[in-house]
Amino acid sequence: MVIRKIVVCTACALTVFAAAGCADGTGKALTPILPTPTDSATSNPDGTLLKATAPQPSSPRSLTRVSNLTPTLRLTNATGQFDSSAALAYVFQVFDGPTLTAESAPVSAFGSETTWTIPSNLLKVNKTYSWRGRAVFNGVAGSWSDSASFRTPLPPPVDGPVACGSSDGLTIVKCVGAAYPAYLVATEQGDNSVERRKVNMAFIRDRIIETGICNGLDLARNFKRGGPDISFDFLVWRSNVGKGGRDRGVDLATGYDEVKLPIRLKWDVQGSNKSWGFPFYADYGPVDCSGVQ
Repeated sequence: MVIRKIVVCTACALTVFAAAGCADGTGKALTPILPTPTDSATSNPDGTLLKATAPQPSSPRSLTRVSNLTPTLRLTNATGQFDSSAALAYVFQVFDGPTLTAESAPVSAFGSETTWTIPSNLLKVNKTYSWRGRAVFNGVAGSWSDSASFRTPLPPPVDGPVACGSSDGLTIVKCVGAAYPAYLVATEQGDNSVERRKVNMAFIRDRIIETGICNGLDLARNFKRGGPDISFDFLVWRSNVGKGGRDRGVDLATGYDEVKLPIRLKWDVQGSNKSWGFPFYADYGPVDCSGVQ
């Protein structure tokens, strides 16, 4: 019996140097660290002790601009080198330059990727952050991943144009609507519901004009013939569409005065081959586009 134990342990010792290591003489692989984690000879090149591959950032990366200040970071999981099924966890770090901004507690792996959502009130608008992650097992840490980077959203405009990387009218309408949702709500409750709807529609119209100008469109307010009244859901597009490149009227909303419903935005160019509706071009003036480009 004694001789047999010695043989088993000898075989196990050989396995240590081959790859897996012994666990209390049972011959089972230790997961996922070497039997002597305090031995510098068994550490990773960076001095860490967890014998696992480094995870890799999946998203966001490459200076992608995220849509909010609580983005979700996504890592492609590491693999334990002594047991690929080892239940690794992951620690995430976020940096503002050299300064550590946020660090997660160990997050349990799930599937082939692990995610962590950055808590609120840690990131600032219009800044660039880097991030990384590494695997941990029973308090033993592995090598850090490569660093990835992302940018946070631009500050919300103050009664001005919005960031929209397109010169397409319908896309611009959608960008403005997404930036100012509070101006699209129904206004049937309370006093002056129709008046409040007109103010909201005029606000949205002006933001569409400004955003369009910042994206290369010549847009203007429309003053209807016969009076000074502004068409709240209508603008003028000075383009080369149709005969002679005449000004075109663009309808921006469906039933904007239906105060029981949210404003339903659209981009409906009136008359591609004729001067429909006799729009009167009222120059909007210069627009400051520096904050959205």
